Amino acid sequence: MDEAIEKNYKATLISNGLEKQRIDFKAKNGVLTLKGSVKTVAQRQQAESAAASVPNVQQVLNQINVKR
Repeated sequence: MDEAIEKNYKATLISNGLEKQRIDFKAKNGVLTLKGSVKTVAQRQQAESAAASVPNVQQVLNQINVKR
């Protein structure tokens, strides 16, 4: 199931135009951990809300930094 979460999240990043940002992600037992960096707070929030919308994600840990 974690592999399916990761594939769905990758597709969600692409559809939200975030695939060029440095976002790393790993799913484990339904928890999706986000790491890396983005340019704006809005992109950080968008990455988190996109993760929460992926089927079977029970929790999102957003550890993305905003680089200014």
